[in-house]
Amino acid sequence: MIRVLSVISDLNFGGGENRLFHLARTIDTNRFDHTVVTLYPPDHSLRSQCGSMRPQFADAGVRVHDLGVPHPAGARGPRIVRLTNTATTLAAAIQKLRRLIISSRADVDDAHLETALYTAVPAAVSAGVPVAITLYSELDLWKILDSRSIRQILFPPIRRLNLRRCSAIITDAKIRATELARYIGGSPPPLHVIANGVRLDKPSRSRSEVLRDFGIPEDTRATILGQVAGLVPFKGQAVLLEAARRIIDRGHDVYVLCVGYERQGPTYPQQLRRQAEELGIAHRVRIHGYPGSIADVWNVIDVHVHPSSIDSLPNAIIEAMSLGKPAVVSSVGAIPDHVEHGRTGLVVPPDDPGALAQALMQVLGDARLAERLGRGAYERYLERFTPEVTTRQVEGCFESMIETHCKRRAPVH
Repeated sequence: MIRVLSVISDLNFGGGENRLFHLARTIDTNRFDHTVVTLYPPDHSLRSQCGSMRPQFADAGVRVHDLGVPHPAGARGPRIVRLTNTATTLAAAIQKLRRLIISSRADVDDAHLETALYTAVPAAVSAGVPVAITLYSELDLWKILDSRSIRQILFPPIRRLNLRRCSAIITDAKIRATELARYIGGSPPPLHVIANGVRLDKPSRSRSEVLRDFGIPEDTRATILGQVAGLVPFKGQAVLLEAARRIIDRGHDVYVLCVGYERQGPTYPQQLRRQAEELGIAHRVRIHGYPGSIADVWNVIDVHVHPSSIDSLPNAIIEAMSLGKPAVVSSVGAIPDHVEHGRTGLVVPPDDPGALAQALMQVLGDARLAERLGRGAYERYLERFTPEVTTRQVEGCFESMIETHCKRRAPVH
């Protein structure tokens, strides 16, 4: 039995958290003893901004161990005080994780997302256990965040050091693997390209109930153009609103539904609502979080739209494929590798509301095209994105890590 600890900062709504959820649900329990470990307590202050998947993990019977490390976002005061608090928090997390790895006799540490890069990786290495890190679009985001001078000095060396100490790096796109190898330099650890596996539960509420919650008439005949993504600028909701104005001006009967949590606070969602008002389409735009099952949201979306400017392979695209939704998406990250223009969706350049509007009007004006794209998307999902397919690949990665680790520790005769 291989003992695996999957470490993540918390179980918010997000692609990385969904990946871990489906891994936990489909991992082979005859070969793997799997535990999810979260750094932060379930009641920390950012929960309202990011939502929580803890109920889903609990309902699925997934074993979750909370380390209870205080979230550094609660610190107040000058920057030096906040930086010191963050460093103290990370150090405490490393110590607690190291003790847990040793006491649980873990064979593999499976780290997820950036915070785990700074905590789970050094903890596993110091405990003598092989560690994998799963990352997505972090390199693009680091370019933005590191524009602040102090981050530019402190963070890149720490990241590269910890990435080089990993036994494996998992990402969901060939382009991301190439970028990570270039970022690390020299001889990077083995890089594995494994897409997220997705299987949505059935909706828990009726379509009419959910429409009513979003302030859309239950008996509407309008087409619902929907985006499911965190409410952050690089996800492209502002581009969608610009495109929607052109679509509505051409006489199409649509509502625009942007569902996601305020990951960076309320400023950007407020900007989107003001933009909708200025464009004269506020009566046709809904921008909300949704605390229930995301399957409820997908049940009211007719056409999926994902015009992001930074992304890897978003979970929302795979979810839409699994439901056979016609989609219009942007050509960033690994999206064009899986959404084949004209067959499994329509692909447009990022940050181009005109191209987005034109593609959406194609789908709105051609029912046969919409049906064909949805059918092609579902076939692509069955080929590549079921949790069983992707989890077997992750399990193989864990086994190869252990094999390599044992060979390195074997005495030389």
